[in-house]
Amino acid sequence: MWHIIRTLAVLTAAGTITGALTMTGAVTAPAEAAIAGSCPPIAVSNQHAGYGIMKGRFNLKVGPYAGPRCKTVASVGKGKKIYFHCFTRNSHGHLWVYGRVKGTGITGFMSMDNFSFTYYGKPLSYC
Repeated sequence: MWHIIRTLAVLTAAGTITGALTMTGAVTAPAEAAIAGSCPPIAVSNQHAGYGIMKGRFNLKVGPYAGPRCKTVASVGKGKKIYFHCFTRNSHGHLWVYGRVKGTGITGFMSMDNFSFTYYGKPLSYC
């Protein structure tokens, strides 16, 4: 039970649950979360918060989900720098950053797990 409450608290804090928890434990979630494989739209803003250095080759995505759920924007190689704009948590509680690949106009979401180094000039803001 504690795990369920903690998970709901994380999802609520991330803004992914818009409904209410009832006495039976049912949760009403956004419609896009109910559709398997959908990639929810995320409003983004450029907060100029810092950057990260890639620890390997990973896919930059249109939304904060790995695999086929969200389309791939580009593959970003090891050692490349991504400038952070803002961040979000997906429905699994994983932290993703929205940013731009240095020297390009290519933007998208990257999992924070994919960076070997991060620098924050100021606190990273939610998208």
